[in-house]
Amino acid sequence: MKPEKMKTVGLVDMHPMQVKHLMELVGMTLNLAANTGDDEIMDDAEHLCDEMVKLFGGVGVTMTVEDDPDITHDGSQSVH
Repeated sequence: MKPEKMKTVGLVDMHPMQVKHLMELVGMTLNLAANTGDDEIMDDAEHLCDEMVKLFGGVGVTMTVEDDPDITHDGSQSVH
């Protein structure tokens, strides 16, 4: 059985507003994952977003999380 020829849409075919909102969704997803502090959730979110962006013809995404020196390990913030 031959695979059916599929018509696909890439980022270059999308309206700029569609691309903007798709990338905002990716950004919000990664931000929410980072705020959990759970490495497994962050890795899963990064992987899923990366694959989705590549599926639409993009380069992909990576996420880097940096520790904020003003936030203590118990989650409280110091006030200066």
